Amino acid sequence: MNTAPAPNLDSLLGAGLVGLIIGIVVYLGVLALSLWIGYLIMKAAVRNGLREHTMWLESRRGQIR
Repeated sequence: MNTAPAPNLDSLLGAGLVGLIIGIVVYLGVLALSLWIGYLIMKAAVRNGLREHTMWLESRRGQIR
């Protein structure tokens, strides 16, 4: 005979909701962090590309500014 008490459904539901909320927050945090790092990489690439282009133009035409 099994005399183990039945689990309280309310506590399981509460734990599941807390776990779901924590999972969503972690997922959104990782997504935001990856987008921010990608933005910083693109920003540096554009800045370096503009610098190289400006140096190339100055070598052909003289000082731009």
